[in-house]
Amino acid sequence: MFVLKMEFINKGPTQKVRQGKPGKYLWKTVKTGETIELPEEIGKDYGFEPVANEERKATEGKVSDKKVETKQFEESKKKENLVESLQKFKRIGKKTAEDIANVYPSEEELVEAISNNEELPFRDDIADLLKKEYGNKK
Repeated sequence: MFVLKMEFINKGPTQKVRQGKPGKYLWKTVKTGETIELPEEIGKDYGFEPVANEERKATEGKVSDKKVETKQFEESKKKENLVESLQKFKRIGKKTAEDIANVYPSEEELVEAISNNEELPFRDDIADLLKKEYGNKK
């Protein structure tokens, strides 16, 4: 079983956190301002906040008996900015904007695809709107 861990900070009161494998639990006291490495869902359940590093540190995960190194990255700011700018157009809601950003993570990639006359994998009205708005930006 693969467990992805994140680093969290306790910004609330001191809490006891249960860690370990079934039958071999340990309790760790996490004071205000201290950090702890936990699986994402468990950290959120305790009310801890993820540590906001630009690039989070590598953590160890387990896949069967082998140890592997995993890295966690925050979502690209370019992608978030593209989603926000796309939502300003009529007929493009949050879901459509996210779908476009999944195919073209940055505005530069979208503009390049349009300038190369690539077929956009979206509804015709959305593709026409994107070509109209981004077609002359190169």
